[in-house]
Amino acid sequence: MPIPLPHRLAWILLACAAVGLGAALFDWNWLRRPLEHIVSNRLHREIRFDGPLEVHPWSARPTFSAERVRIANFPGGRAESFADIGRVSIALDVAAALRGEWGLPSLQVEDARIHIEEDAAGQGNWPQGGYGSEAASLRFESVRIHNGRVQVDLPSRRSEGILIIDTEDATGRLHWQASGRWQDQRLEVSGESGSVRDVTAAGSPYPIAMQGRIGETRFAIEGKVTDLVRLEDMNVRFDLRGRSLAELYPLTGVPFPPTSAYRLQAQLSRRGGLWRFDHIDGVLGKSDVAGELAIDRTGEKQQLRADLRSRRLDLAELSGFIGGRAESGRAVPPPPGRVLPVLSLGFEKIAAADVDLNFAVGTIRGSRVPFEAASGRLRIDDRRVSLDGLKVGLAKGEIAGSLQLDARRQPAEALVDLQASRLHLRELMPPQAESQNFTSGSLDGRIRLVMAGNSVAQLLASAEGEVAVAMDGGSTSRLLMRLANLDIANGLIAWLAGGQKEQIRCLVGDLDARRGVLRPRTLFLDTEHMVVRAEGQVDFRDETLDLHLRSSPKDGSLVALRGPILISGTFARPSLAPEPLPLTARVAGSVVLGLVAPPLALLPLIETGGAKDSPCGKALRQTRKVIGASG
Repeated sequence: MPIPLPHRLAWILLACAAVGLGAALFDWNWLRRPLEHIVSNRLHREIRFDGPLEVHPWSARPTFSAERVRIANFPGGRAESFADIGRVSIALDVAAALRGEWGLPSLQVEDARIHIEEDAAGQGNWPQGGYGSEAASLRFESVRIHNGRVQVDLPSRRSEGILIIDTEDATGRLHWQASGRWQDQRLEVSGESGSVRDVTAAGSPYPIAMQGRIGETRFAIEGKVTDLVRLEDMNVRFDLRGRSLAELYPLTGVPFPPTSAYRLQAQLSRRGGLWRFDHIDGVLGKSDVAGELAIDRTGEKQQLRADLRSRRLDLAELSGFIGGRAESGRAVPPPPGRVLPVLSLGFEKIAAADVDLNFAVGTIRGSRVPFEAASGRLRIDDRRVSLDGLKVGLAKGEIAGSLQLDARRQPAEALVDLQASRLHLRELMPPQAESQNFTSGSLDGRIRLVMAGNSVAQLLASAEGEVAVAMDGGSTSRLLMRLANLDIANGLIAWLAGGQKEQIRCLVGDLDARRGVLRPRTLFLDTEHMVVRAEGQVDFRDETLDLHLRSSPKDGSLVALRGPILISGTFARPSLAPEPLPLTARVAGSVVLGLVAPPLALLPLIETGGAKDSPCGKALRQTRKVIGASG
């Protein structure tokens, strides 16, 4: 006999009530060990629930809560556990679970302590590779973390520290701060990022913003990172500031030299081992820089490619490139009595990267030399450095050429080949010099030197090669020429006349460098009234000067103490004075004759002149063959 419908409904309601009462009264802690076993197998890591379990099953999304949850560390780990969690609450999407998916609408974590570390081989204890594939497939709609703490110990990276994490109640965005050491540099970082839910969305860009310091380097970053763990896919805007670019070497592996304080902004994108810096906007001391830079770290040696531009470049900021600054970035003066930098040029860092850099500079400052602009291409390949296509504006003219350095040898070997054209003599003189108003003419020249050494001082002390200069026409101060040659009478006349120009017929110089000593084969200045020739040497080994200037007048003078002029001393303290013996002889002769017959006292001081013009045309042609300039 069929059971009436009302009776059937009553039995169903009674059964449901019984099941509900049973579920409510059921002690879910009996399932602690089976549940530990199931979750441990899923995540490939032992998990223990040491506190009470709570289940609220009557929902399409039932919730599960556990207290004092412990996740085991990997074998041999220094910490007792990978994670200790005070309380965790999870909601389960039943419909997704029936489809074989891990659908977790919400996750709440309180008082979590996580230990990140490495073993002796550098293998980390965090999920990676095929480990925990189920965990990687988790999807969350809402994640809350309260009082999360991560202890990090990574010896292979010389890094350790503590990370504090909390979520924003309204959005679930993460707020965090970290302190410790990274690459042996002090670390202090704070920031905010997307929610933990977003972290689990594989392949999706993850928003992040942070600021802090590593050592003395301060930074701010804002953008998106797709691979948060390995940081292998990112696109961020950053602001970087510090005391010296050299301090970035432990962090980037790029061998920047010691510099002054800097600020650098750029758009950074990374795809695996390929790094790109676009829209660079930087300041280094009084200099600025813009352009693009790329770093490829996929090969055995990283590659750096860059196209950089500068509106203004202060040469003082480049002293680190020529051994003028220590690793601290502070300027280091040469030893007492010396001028040339003696610090090593840091060739050991050249091996860290291959470089291809194109550069262009609008204005150059920070030097007594009137530089104007520069461009060229710098390349580093297997410890060989080349600077090709170099063009430097100087004194309204130009210096062009190349520099080569081979650091594969010890000491390093260098080749300098520079050609000067149309350098205006007036611009090369100190601005305050009164004789500048009477100076004109353009100078051509050539420097070709082979050197060996690990500092600027060592390189020049070994120089072998030649130096040549040539100038056709021009002018200088007549007063200066007269007084420099102790022509008192004609110098007085030139002074009373308010200054006059001395026309230059030619300036010719052909100098030979051997073992760091520069000696003139031919060096003379021919003007309309005299010829001045130079002999002697410039010694770069001990930075000393020993040059003799001998003048031959083309006209006479009633009172002249003409004699060789001696340029001596050191680069740091040069001296210019008449050679004592010829001058003493003239003065003594005048004194003796003055005592015997006073009217004859001026005879030793009278200069009759009579010097011939130098063969300027022939000398200029020969020298310009060395220079390589057209006549």
